Amino acid sequence: MKKYIFLLIIIPFLTNCGAGGGGGVVNNPGGGDDGTSNKPNTACSGSSNIAKIRIKEDGVYRITYSALCSAGINLSGTDITTLKMTNQKDEVAIDVVDSNGNGVFDDGDYAEFYGKVLARDDSRFRFTETNVYWLSAEVGGRKRIEKIASDPQITETETTFLKTLHLEKDTWYVQESYPEITSPSDIRADIREHWFWGNRIYPGDKINLTFSTRYIDRSVPVSLKIRLQSVSLNHYTKVYVNGKLVSEKIWESQNPYDIEISGVDPSIFYNSGPNNLIVESAGGGLFYLDWFEVTYSRFYGAEYNEIEFTGKGRINLSNFNEADISIYNISDPGNLKKIIPLSIEVSIEGSVLSGYTATFSSLQESEGRFLAFTTGARKTPLALEAYVPAGIGSNSNSADYIIITHEDFYDAIIPLAGYRANEGGGYRVLTVKIKDIYDEFSDGIETPQAIKEFLTYAYKNWAAKPRYILLVGDATIDFKDVSGYGSADGVKSYVPAYLYNYPGLGEVPSDNWFVDVEGDVLPEMNIGRIPAKSPADVSAAINKIISHEQSIYRSNKIVLIADHDPTYIQPIFEELSESIEGLITGGYDVLRLYQREYLDDLRAGIISSINSGSLIVNYTGHGSVVDWTKDDAFSSEDIVYLTNKGIYPFIVALNCLNGYFVLPDDGVYKDGNKQYPSIAETFLLSSEKGAVAVFAASAIGYPSEHDPLAQALYEILFSEGLTLGEAVTKAKVDAYQNGEIMEHVVETFIFFGDPATRLK
Repeated sequence: MKKYIFLLIIIPFLTNCGAGGGGGVVNNPGGGDDGTSNKPNTACSGSSNIAKIRIKEDGVYRITYSALCSAGINLSGTDITTLKMTNQKDEVAIDVVDSNGNGVFDDGDYAEFYGKVLARDDSRFRFTETNVYWLSAEVGGRKRIEKIASDPQITETETTFLKTLHLEKDTWYVQESYPEITSPSDIRADIREHWFWGNRIYPGDKINLTFSTRYIDRSVPVSLKIRLQSVSLNHYTKVYVNGKLVSEKIWESQNPYDIEISGVDPSIFYNSGPNNLIVESAGGGLFYLDWFEVTYSRFYGAEYNEIEFTGKGRINLSNFNEADISIYNISDPGNLKKIIPLSIEVSIEGSVLSGYTATFSSLQESEGRFLAFTTGARKTPLALEAYVPAGIGSNSNSADYIIITHEDFYDAIIPLAGYRANEGGGYRVLTVKIKDIYDEFSDGIETPQAIKEFLTYAYKNWAAKPRYILLVGDATIDFKDVSGYGSADGVKSYVPAYLYNYPGLGEVPSDNWFVDVEGDVLPEMNIGRIPAKSPADVSAAINKIISHEQSIYRSNKIVLIADHDPTYIQPIFEELSESIEGLITGGYDVLRLYQREYLDDLRAGIISSINSGSLIVNYTGHGSVVDWTKDDAFSSEDIVYLTNKGIYPFIVALNCLNGYFVLPDDGVYKDGNKQYPSIAETFLLSSEKGAVAVFAASAIGYPSEHDPLAQALYEILFSEGLTLGEAVTKAKVDAYQNGEIMEHVVETFIFFGDPATRLK
């Protein structure tokens, strides 16, 4: 084998950087630039001078002048010393290459930086892995990537490093928290995992996984760590690697449990091709697989022209198929350092090129983390967007009615915004796009926390405190669309929900959390949601809202529907309905629909009572996400039979789960059958039928919990003349402060509709 050394011209590289600290003339840097300087500048006509850069994988990224122009970002003629990159408000070192040395940012120029996605231990990872970087111009000494020459005096060479391969896939959602969380404030509720590699593993089941140990050093034993989540108590598991039994363990736990296996024979692992890992439930209980790790000694060979590694001293990196090899010290991602190699050697076997090897030295005494790659392995952003601040973070704003909408529904919600600003209340209305909230309150990261931060800021800093908050857009537990339903006719997380840990059940949506400014559970503002999946959904809901308020005729009928459960000694659902009836004053007509009396005809009775016109429909009893009564007498699917155009009731559902609106397959057809949304959503979003608003729980509940809330609500509805949003907020506050309901009832009852809607 012959080796040839490419002499690196280090001095010109360091001195011919231009004002931005970059290097030389670059060929094909991306985005259309070709590195030449004798052509006219690409015209930049955009009004934005801030670039929002979204990334979805770790690596070094190049942002070219022409790509910025194409995205509507105008940094033309900017002094390149002022270019600045930030991530989550921290400045990030960049390399700015001034291809023609004229000191300004123009054709052929580009910036490079090291970007990292959100880590799994970041609380926001649950909602997104996408990280956001911001490129702008700001006078002052901006951070630049430091160039470091390798020291030829360092001769101590490392040949291997310890590589830990962490593999984790979130493919199966589990609502429950294990073990059962006895208090919603229990810190364990914040660290429980809800996404696992697949469905639960039963006794006799095996899960097969593959992984690579390319360039393994077979002289050093291997270790494995497997994280399991117990469902039951007693377990007997076996672990195999490439057919060889490496662990057999009996364990008892209902907590996350780690199987740690050390000293595994390295000869059973493959240097090329996939290894097979089998985790078997050989007997006993049930569990989920969360993740596994393999730690092995690895030689410094690149895969697909890229290698991330640790080490110190002199290191030889082999197996690149290009000579243009970049090496970075990424130990401190925000302060990247570019290392100039000592040499790049080419190996030729016979007359065939077999690869390139780069040799460099690390100047730090402790072990560092590094990344090396060739030009083709450089990353491209997921998205490059022009950013113009919306200014919602200014305390000069003032609005008592705020609409937070997904941009897909911005045009559709305009009629309601106009109505509320004029004849529908004369409110000062501010309509805000959810992406603007992300940009200004969470540095572009898509997380429910941003909504809470914005509303808290507005409440505490604006001259007039907001009274009404309307969220416009559906949500889902599947924030990252792992299921794939969001790519077609299914649900996206348009305006995300906060997921509250309900004792004994697990995660359920809560909108109350967004308006709990003081952190005492109680809402400071009146909040409602139109869980739209399309502009048509928005229009259907607001048309009913405006029609209801402008209608001359409104029904005087109140319908009280009660389930019947013979397992209870007392007819508790009927008793709750009758206690509500005792609070109804003002000459209303009350219609009772009791399951015990209607037997198989309750469904027809419900449809008839709504179709003939009603002001309030109150249901108390058993329920699920889409059903009323223990026998499923009425469901989301039945709402299609309603014909109550022009007379839309306020529906109060005192049961379980009717307000659980975050199903990921909501509206999707499976095997020809439609997966219906929650009954609360269906009532609200059905066009020219259904309800003007719905008040329902997203969790399970009991009459003893619902009764005090219902008592407070109906006392307010018929005595104080408040809007529906004010009524449900005051009912929560009164019942909680009187010690009649617990925190989880406040958090999980959701108002669907416009909180400024008036009943009469």
